[in-house]
Amino acid sequence: MTAAPIRVVQWTTGIVGRSALRAILDDSRLELVGVFGHSADKVGQDAGVIAGRDPVGVAITDDIDALLALGADCVVYMPHWPDIAQLERILAAGTNVVTTARLVNGEHYPGDAGERLRSAAIAGGATLVGTGMNPMFVPTLALAATAMCRNVRRISILESLDCAMYGSAGTWEAYGFGGPADPAAVKSALLRSEPDYPETLDSMARGIGVELDAIELDVALAVAVGDRDLGFMAIADGTVAALDARWRGLVDGHSVAELRMVWRLGSIFGHIDEPTWPILHAYRLRIDGEPNVNLKLTFAPDDFETFDIGTTTAMPAVNAIPAIVAADPGVLGTVDLPIVTARHFDAQRLSAKREGSGQ
Repeated sequence: MTAAPIRVVQWTTGIVGRSALRAILDDSRLELVGVFGHSADKVGQDAGVIAGRDPVGVAITDDIDALLALGADCVVYMPHWPDIAQLERILAAGTNVVTTARLVNGEHYPGDAGERLRSAAIAGGATLVGTGMNPMFVPTLALAATAMCRNVRRISILESLDCAMYGSAGTWEAYGFGGPADPAAVKSALLRSEPDYPETLDSMARGIGVELDAIELDVALAVAVGDRDLGFMAIADGTVAALDARWRGLVDGHSVAELRMVWRLGSIFGHIDEPTWPILHAYRLRIDGEPNVNLKLTFAPDDFETFDIGTTTAMPAVNAIPAIVAADPGVLGTVDLPIVTARHFDAQRLSAKREGSGQ
């Protein structure tokens, strides 16, 4: 006997949302039953067409009542920023949620959001999990690596990337790119708009058995030397073209959990910043303990021309859907789930590569 497919609603169809939509359509475990779109020009369009595929008979809608009435098993929630009241409504209706929308558990959002989300999840018998690339996949990988340690003093993660291939002007403008080089203003904006980073630091610390008593953020900026046009946005000479943001979780004044993002826009095309920061084009994970552990995480597609840039953020969410549907109700972390793995074995691509190499 074959289990019935998990009925899924995709919530928004931006860069990451479209990647998730394609993955849902390709996964035999999942059935797309609805799609939410907040843009008027997308409402009414077929979800398959939006995903760059043939029509699938599911029209995009902005009618939340109609989507909740579908009784889906899971909503894949992917707006830029979460709407806590909207999430409460989905959870209270009994629908599980996996999200990449800058939310881990809501504990650092205003208005007692964490408790509201937990209450809605319990009332609806539903589960909420926040994931994505960083946060939360990379911190979860770092926590998994601590299993080989006798003790741990600090976990630190560096994300060092040129992000010009992620063509979302709104995302980068929210981080200060293209604006004046005012570190204090950018720091203030990040503290307001990125509660997910403090929530991630809390999760990292709790993973090794401690509670943070303070969180600090340091911000440095680099500016563009000359005007640059990235296609999806322009960055003028002298405006922000690179960001170095270091979040630190402290216990008794000592850093035990760190998240550092060094992001540039355009260096891969030869554009120059001042100052110029080296880019690893990778994630570096360090565990100070007994023993010390160092990991470098990189990823590269077979074909950069056709690479779906939203993949690495979307797939930790889509691949987690079966585990989330099976989990107990509540607001859970990625460490509360079984190990999430990909389940789509690409035999056709493997065969083609073997033929091409003569194996």
